[in-house]
Amino acid sequence: MSDDSPGLPLSLLLAGTGIWLVLVWALLPRLRGPAGLLFMVLSARYLVTFYHDYSTRSLFAGQSLNSFITLGITAVCLYYSRHDLIRYRAVLPVYGMVAALLVSGLLNMEFAGTINALIRQFLFLGLMILVATAIDAEPNDGSVSRLMLAAFVVPLCYQLMSIVFRLGKASESDGSISYMGGYVHEGVFSIMLLTALVVIALSGGLTWKRRTVYMALIFTALFFANYRTSVIAAAPILLMHVIFGSANTARAGLANYVRAGAFMLAVIFGALMAVLLSQRMADLGTLLTSGGGLIKPPSEFGVEDRGLLSGRILIWSDYIYTTLRSDVSHLIIGFGPDSWQRVFSLYAHNVYISYIYEIGFVGTALYLYMLGHFLWLALAARSDKRWHLVGAHLCYGVLCLGTMPTFSIEGVLFYAVICGYTLYYYLAERVKSKHIMPRNNLQPTRLARARSLRRPRDLGGGPGPAAPTNTRKRTPVR
Repeated sequence: MSDDSPGLPLSLLLAGTGIWLVLVWALLPRLRGPAGLLFMVLSARYLVTFYHDYSTRSLFAGQSLNSFITLGITAVCLYYSRHDLIRYRAVLPVYGMVAALLVSGLLNMEFAGTINALIRQFLFLGLMILVATAIDAEPNDGSVSRLMLAAFVVPLCYQLMSIVFRLGKASESDGSISYMGGYVHEGVFSIMLLTALVVIALSGGLTWKRRTVYMALIFTALFFANYRTSVIAAAPILLMHVIFGSANTARAGLANYVRAGAFMLAVIFGALMAVLLSQRMADLGTLLTSGGGLIKPPSEFGVEDRGLLSGRILIWSDYIYTTLRSDVSHLIIGFGPDSWQRVFSLYAHNVYISYIYEIGFVGTALYLYMLGHFLWLALAARSDKRWHLVGAHLCYGVLCLGTMPTFSIEGVLFYAVICGYTLYYYLAERVKSKHIMPRNNLQPTRLARARSLRRPRDLGGGPGPAAPTNTRKRTPVR
């Protein structure tokens, strides 16, 4: 993995901040409720990270501005979602991961890493519920408002600036150029673009043509970001959109023919992309033909082997053999969350391998169970979004094979958005009411009750206040 990217010149950063301020001013009447909070959380985090040359400097007690903002948005998300943190059995596997991190961290006395990992886990939990609440609060069949999509306007503007002014970064060993607007790293920037892709794919209220145009724009941005893992990870989302999205717009009886035609077009497009990116994807062919023979002790790696997949094979082997040579207790509970930073110079570029080292086979099994659990919820979700959700979860699973979304805040936000949509559409399949999240039913009821208690001005007397029309007590869905 390459070093962090140098930021854009301050003048361009300020220009982008000006665009953000204009955007906030234009959206000010709508910046309320969960959707407004979600816009502020996402856009503020993304914006401040573009200033990483300044925002990562230590301010107080060794913590940077980025750290304080992360703590702030975690606290806000948890506070807003506090009544729903244990309401649904669907989120219980998240607490299994929290327990695994705590046990491994405390037994290994890895306190700093455990705190950081728990912050990321609670950010995921709080934001997931916030996303579900924001979708549920929107009209038009739970569609996400333009606020959520607006959070990605400034990052795309910064990327456009880097392309126009040729402010790219030489990527990995092949010298190819990545344009990511001076973001901290092309991998992290591409995860943010994948988040936008998921939002577009899963949002309601967009026609298939408009959704396709938006997704093509984001995929083009991914192409310029030039991060191989994310380009591959985007394939499941795009494939589900082309096959199932196009079929949903067809007339009755033609859906299967449309799906078949769309699948053929997707295969042709994939072949063309493989030809265009043949140099970047050449190592994948070597990996597939060699099978597991490339995983061997690091001392046995030759010069050519060390460069495969930008050194990932060597890194994976180092982690695997270091873990296997440890004692039984470390195989079970690992060496502690984020403990790799004391031993290895680079993170594992693979969540599954890294978790085997950090939280052991038991913790990794709990993590896999959590991934499988949310994938199962996606399969049981509302039929019109089911396969789009499955594509999003497959995207995240592929991403975990080549990088570490669990270690970056952008990766945590990405998976929280996916699981937030999953939770909403899973509950929407089972709850037949205007709002499925209890919070969204409280405010309208209070407003209606307050209006019913008002006495008309033109009447000196008359009957008492009308009783609320909806007095049925809702039982929270489990």
